[in-house]
Amino acid sequence: MTARHKTTATFLFVVLATAVSPVYAAEGSNLPRVANFAIVATLLFFALRGPLSGYLVARTEQIRNELADAREKSERGEKERQLAVELLASLDDEVEKAKEEAKRAAEIERTRILKAAEAEAERIREIARKEIENEVESGRRKLLARAAELSVSLAHKKLEAAMTEEDQNRLIDRSIEILGKSGS
Repeated sequence: MTARHKTTATFLFVVLATAVSPVYAAEGSNLPRVANFAIVATLLFFALRGPLSGYLVARTEQIRNELADAREKSERGEKERQLAVELLASLDDEVEKAKEEAKRAAEIERTRILKAAEAEAERIREIARKEIENEVESGRRKLLARAAELSVSLAHKKLEAAMTEEDQNRLIDRSIEILGKSGS
């Protein structure tokens, strides 16, 4: 409070205090009540002016800060809304790009799977070819063995049928002679 205000407040207080007199009260006038109210109101005004002024200044500053914060949030919200609008506008393009990328990936995977299947089929063919060759070789050996068996059996039967007792004696003598030479 400045010095001028203090002087004015003091002057006003003195004037109001002296103006109220018991004379007015006797006449039935409302002036004493009005004067008392004015004094109390003036005292309250000067007593509460500092704290009320501080409160009002603080409240004004708080409201300014809240308004600035609200403006900032509104601007951010507007930017986010604009970004969302732009994203929505480009969504069709993004979906189309994703579809094309999925098609390319599917084609690459299809090609890879086909190559793998062809390689596996070739490997299976090679295994089957080797197994067939092994079976053919095994069958040929069995067939040769059986043919040899049959040939020996047939030769044995022909020899038995064609051999006379005299041929048998000569073979026995010759076998003894060979055995004698190898033993000495």
